[in-house]
Amino acid sequence: MNWKNVFNPFERFDDKQLLIAGLLTVAAAIFTGYWTDSFFSSIYKINGLEKTSLQAVAIPTLASFALAIVILFILGKILNNKTRFIDIVNTVLISQMSLVILQAFTGISYINRAQEHVISYQTDPAGPFPVLDFIVMLSMASFVIMVLIYSITVYYNGFKTATNIKKWQHIVLFGVVSLIMTIVCQILTAKYL
Repeated sequence: MNWKNVFNPFERFDDKQLLIAGLLTVAAAIFTGYWTDSFFSSIYKINGLEKTSLQAVAIPTLASFALAIVILFILGKILNNKTRFIDIVNTVLISQMSLVILQAFTGISYINRAQEHVISYQTDPAGPFPVLDFIVMLSMASFVIMVLIYSITVYYNGFKTATNIKKWQHIVLFGVVSLIMTIVCQILTAKYL
């Protein structure tokens, strides 16, 4: 197994194969969100829903992915006029694939109960310390961090491959634009959806 393919699938796989995988990721994000009462309010933020419907999950998820694609495509065209739209679509959608796994974990009630037990022990430390629940919570936190690092690496490698950026100024601009885009998308989905 070549680790380069794991962290940069954009150099190994055909853009049409990546697009199919990306579209399946979107469908999985919507159906997983419906199952777990959650949605993507931006490409790196999963929020919970009080009243779940397919529409309540699909609209903000699709809007957040679409906004990320449009903004990154504009940035890509500014940095390299030869940037292709399909490469930016693949970058955004493939980078979210591992986050759908995290979204699925929010539906596991045992993990949620473990977190609640540790928090309730913190507020009222009566009785024995919930060691098993604490281990579950720490394991889940470690897993989340690893998945986020992997997702961000794939996101960066996809954009770098799509635009052929090499200058550190372009990399910093990509990071700043991505951060601002994520925050703005969260504000827009909270305000209008």
